[in-house]
Amino acid sequence: MNSTINFGPGRPWGGVYQREYQRMAQDSRHQLAYRIHFAARGWADRHGHASFGPGKLAALLGKEDKPLSDQSTNNALARAKQLDLVSPRSGAACLLLPYHLFQKRKGAPVPCRLHLDR
Repeated sequence: MNSTINFGPGRPWGGVYQREYQRMAQDSRHQLAYRIHFAARGWADRHGHASFGPGKLAALLGKEDKPLSDQSTNNALARAKQLDLVSPRSGAACLLLPYHLFQKRKGAPVPCRLHLDR
């Protein structure tokens, strides 16, 4: 794997502070679809995978220590996919960012059930 970040010629890019995206993912003032996107960016490994254990994404998206229901979590995920905020292959256990949207030079991958190819 190439160790440099490259989105292609004439395609400028900038870095993000992942901890801030983690904070925004938990901020209930934002719409749920965007919170899904923030979670994907905040916890993404070098392959663009953000892995969550059972119920972890729902807990992250919930309010006042009450997890989001499975149906609400799935609806938010479906909306995030419709808006191209995460890959159509994303699920509650693993959010996936397309390679044209996110690259990370270093960091260990976090195993999830999705394929590593995008």
